[in-house]
Amino acid sequence: MASTDLSAMPDQFPSQTLRAVIGGYSAAGSKVRNDDAIAGKVPDGDAQRHFKGIVACIADGLSSARNADRAAQLAVLQFTRDYYDAPESWTVQNCAARLLASLSSWFHSQNRSGNADSEGFATTFTGIVARSTTAHIVHVGDTRCYRLRGGRLALLTEDHTAPYLGGADVLTRALGIDANVRVDYRQEPMRADDLFILTSDGVHGSLSHDAIEDMLGEAAPRDRAELERAASGLCDAALKAGSTDNVSCILVRIEGLPSETLSEAHGRLTRRAIPPVLAIGNRLDDWRVVEVLHSSARSHVYLVEHPDREGRYVLKAPSVNFADDLRYLEGFAVEQWVGRRIRNAQVMQVLPAQDTRFLYFVAEHVEGRTLRHWMNDQPVPACDDILPLVASIVSAVRVFHRMEMVHRDLKPENIIVTRDGTAKIIDFGSVQVAGFADLRSAEIAQWPEGSLNYIAPEVLAGEAAQNLSDLFSIAVICWEMLTGAVPFDREASGKPLISQRERTRSEFARLRPDMSPAVGTVLARTLSSEPCDRQQAMSEFVGELREACSSSLRPTEFVPLIERGSKAMWRNWALIATLVSMVMAVLLFGRFG
Repeated sequence: MASTDLSAMPDQFPSQTLRAVIGGYSAAGSKVRNDDAIAGKVPDGDAQRHFKGIVACIADGLSSARNADRAAQLAVLQFTRDYYDAPESWTVQNCAARLLASLSSWFHSQNRSGNADSEGFATTFTGIVARSTTAHIVHVGDTRCYRLRGGRLALLTEDHTAPYLGGADVLTRALGIDANVRVDYRQEPMRADDLFILTSDGVHGSLSHDAIEDMLGEAAPRDRAELERAASGLCDAALKAGSTDNVSCILVRIEGLPSETLSEAHGRLTRRAIPPVLAIGNRLDDWRVVEVLHSSARSHVYLVEHPDREGRYVLKAPSVNFADDLRYLEGFAVEQWVGRRIRNAQVMQVLPAQDTRFLYFVAEHVEGRTLRHWMNDQPVPACDDILPLVASIVSAVRVFHRMEMVHRDLKPENIIVTRDGTAKIIDFGSVQVAGFADLRSAEIAQWPEGSLNYIAPEVLAGEAAQNLSDLFSIAVICWEMLTGAVPFDREASGKPLISQRERTRSEFARLRPDMSPAVGTVLARTLSSEPCDRQQAMSEFVGELREACSSSLRPTEFVPLIERGSKAMWRNWALIATLVSMVMAVLLFGRFG
């Protein structure tokens, strides 16, 4: 998983980013081998500190295990390295859980390999990811994380131990013990001058809570040298207090937090000038306008050429009307990031950032027509006509979901249908990135800028979007493709939260009497107000829609009775009718004759 070059996005993070310093110490103590390990990283670049944060972790290998030392070292080194290589769109919690689950699974497989030299991989682990103004703590085992604030020490983790047969405590959780590991996760708001302390049980098993608080509170360490001396002092004190175990400690001091006022956010997002409206033949940083593709009060999109590049590209710039709209400008910045981060044939690719004083981005030119034009050309498509396209749209949206992103603005204008019928998403200014939830400017509202007719009701109600919110939008598009109208015309009514009951499966049957009622049933379910009432997976929706389209309940074309059956059948029926008439005539004649 290659990480994005965050240094190429200088305008997408505050000028004052998180600042911290790390120092630690680890020793074998009275033992021959040191089964403890510590690691930490403070990225040099402001951008990586903003997007990924600062990491410190400690591990204590189970001393009875053959490869305890290797397990501890691998845990801290692999976690630190892989965390910075993981997608920035992942939340810290999800990222940490995935990394530790992978480590634990590998340790467990080694332990069950049957090779004695490969067995004995087991370790505890405690880590802290300091990002923005939040400390994310992940923990399994009996290593610990403390926080010292204002001279008072607080324990932030809980030991995973239990007494064995009424005797000493034993570990109940550690990496490598079981195939599946449960990792504790906790968030804590940070303040400047907070000191986070990670210790192995060789330290806190011999030093009391008050002793640690007194030692660190007397002369709070500030720079790296002081932190290392303080960590060493704690370890030495533990050994003097009778510790017979390895001793390790790593300290993280928060020097400063990113704080951004509304005016500071405005300055960051408007550091580059919004270019003027361009016409055919105009140039912007050597990009020459060939055609004006779109121009509105929100944005301007041009087909452009560059003397040093083959082919044609699309240049998108915000409108000067939104020069003071921080919500829009932040969405514009995220759109650039998403387009550069995702590498998929069904998502428009944004070119790497270039050195310029103007606010715009350049993307690939996607050949094809918008879904809106497709719908205009096929006003009454058959169900089978839309199935491949719907499946392709779902495939494109799932690209975002795998990256922990929700599009939030799916509509026909944002989808290109290529010549081979593949759906490609070309606009993502309203994308919600899970990993950025704590990075966006606090004062900027998170209401998406999309069309009200396609946005899920929970999003309009101010709740965080989820994957099922995009599924709702896809169902609206499907309804419109088949009926020619959106199921909820909120923009026309001026009511963003009109009742979802205004469109039911009976309404679909009225609009498309030629189609199986099962199709309306599937769409009505997907358009439910509550996400829990919708299909819980994109694949489930596609499967139900495909089955509904081929349903045996599809009405058949009316055929007059005289046209049904073969000529021989009707000849036989005529003969039978003649014989019956003759018999009836004979009976009547005999009765009245």
